[in-house]
Amino acid sequence: MKIQYDKPLRYLKPLIPEHFSDLENINWFSNCGKEIDFSSKHNLKRIESLKQSVELCNSIEWENFQLEKRNDLTSFLNRTRQNESTEWNTITVGIKNYLNNGIFKTAKEKLNQSDLPDSIFASLEWDILSYCQEVAYKKYNIPTFYSHLIPIYKNGHLPCGYEGEFPNGTILMY
Repeated sequence: MKIQYDKPLRYLKPLIPEHFSDLENINWFSNCGKEIDFSSKHNLKRIESLKQSVELCNSIEWENFQLEKRNDLTSFLNRTRQNESTEWNTITVGIKNYLNNGIFKTAKEKLNQSDLPDSIFASLEWDILSYCQEVAYKKYNIPTFYSHLIPIYKNGHLPCGYEGEFPNGTILMY
C-alpha cells in the first residue's frame, strides 16, 4: 500500500511505507501487565493494575501531556521551518489514511482480543500518528517524545502516563 497525499509536497519528501516498517510487526498489547523485560534510555514504571492503567490512559492529565508534546513539535516547526510546517496537514492526512488501512486495523483487532477496553484506542492512535509526524520531520532536529513510546508498544506494552518533569520523568506503562 502506498501513502497518498491530497496535493503535491513542495518542501518535504513524501513518506513511504518503509518509513513505518517498525510498526508493521508489533504484537500489540501482548505483554500488558507483565514485567518490563527491555531497556530504555527513559525511566519506565510498570503499572500492574488493568483498572489503574486504563484510568491513567484515559485521564485528562495524560491527554494534556500528549497534546503538550505534539505542540512542542508544531511550535518548533512554526518557529524554525515555516515552509515545511505548511505541509503539516497534507502529511498528516496522508499518513492517517495509510495507518487506518493497515496498522490501526491490526492494532484494533489485537485490542479487541485483549482485556483492554476500546477507550484506550484513541490514545494509541494519537501516539502512533504523532510518531509518524516525528518521522516526517526528523531531519530538522525536532523535539521528540513519541519515538520514545514506540519501543514500549514494540515490546507489547501500553504507555499510559508520565510522572515528573519531561524529559527527566518516568513513562508509565501497562
